[in-house]
Amino acid sequence: MDLKRIRIFRRVFQGIFTPINKIFFKKSNRIVLYSNWGFRDNVEYLFKFLVENNYNQRYEIICASNSFESIQLSDYQNVKYTKNKLLMLYYYLSSKYFFYCFGGIPIEPAKKQIIVNLWHGMPIKKIGYLEENVEHKRLNYFTYLLCYSSFFSDVLKKSFDVSEDKLMIANAPRNAPFIADGKKNIVGKSYIVWMPTYRSSKKLNSVNGSKNEILPLIKDKKELINLDTVLAANDKILFIKLHPLQDKTEVKGNYKNIVFIDDRWLKVQGTNLYEFLAASESLITDYSSISIDYVLLNKPIFYILDDLKAYEETRGLNYKLDEFLAGDVIKNYDELVKVFEGYQDDPTLRREKLYQFYDSPNHSSKYILDYVGIK
Repeated sequence: MDLKRIRIFRRVFQGIFTPINKIFFKKSNRIVLYSNWGFRDNVEYLFKFLVENNYNQRYEIICASNSFESIQLSDYQNVKYTKNKLLMLYYYLSSKYFFYCFGGIPIEPAKKQIIVNLWHGMPIKKIGYLEENVEHKRLNYFTYLLCYSSFFSDVLKKSFDVSEDKLMIANAPRNAPFIADGKKNIVGKSYIVWMPTYRSSKKLNSVNGSKNEILPLIKDKKELINLDTVLAANDKILFIKLHPLQDKTEVKGNYKNIVFIDDRWLKVQGTNLYEFLAASESLITDYSSISIDYVLLNKPIFYILDDLKAYEETRGLNYKLDEFLAGDVIKNYDELVKVFEGYQDDPTLRREKLYQFYDSPNHSSKYILDYVGIK
């Protein structure tokens, strides 16, 4: 379906169902958790909190998504799972509480309805109305939008075209493992996680930043093999989780101490991304919002920004480097190798960023539920 038809469909859909939503009866004891990109991230962690704290004894909980492959489905009391789009629409129209982090339904909330956009991280990269050279669509079909602190409020207001009163200042449900006691290491040895933002995507027909590298700072498989040797010599494992949209054809190979992982791999190991990150030694990233979350762990963060200029020209950033960096920048391949051979850690910067990025780190799932009246 081309962009013009999509725009027309969205307008017609909104025009039909917004008036219907205003008169549709809302069940005050029904909570819907929705994602159109797999049941994961913030809705997954909010769901865990709900069932672990017995909210499902008082509320009917609907988990709605196109895929549940990243989680283990369990037969909880008053919990339903659906991939049926018509049922999702019905549950949206008939529920007082609706939470989502990917997608969203282009219907305006009714007066007696609370729609919460939990999103999926604070945007270092330009998104929404701030993103240039893309077709903009309306995103503000919600009552509240999650925002970690006042540091991010201006960018979020402009990105989603909303006013201050739409922002809910709280920590993300997905960050629960970062602030919990006891981090479980399922690997059995020290490991580092590398999470690069996608550079090229056939799915989106887009290129962000440089397209001349298979990974940032790594030109070919020979350099990957050398990196694997360095890791083995230092008894470390590097787990690389490519962005779900990233093309993966150029990185395939047999490595001993480099492991490429995805959500399916994490599920097989009996864990998920944020629990896995919580036990890691350090993080390597770039323009990904994961670095904002990782600050909560007070562990080293390394940034690879070798294609900064190209990335700014193709996608664009919301902040200057010194505004979001909470660790050292790796400038070349040799410096990348040194990360695995040992480094001097200085936590000063990331501690400063913690208080800048978060107003109240412990205000997470329970705070969000209390905020909207779910007791």
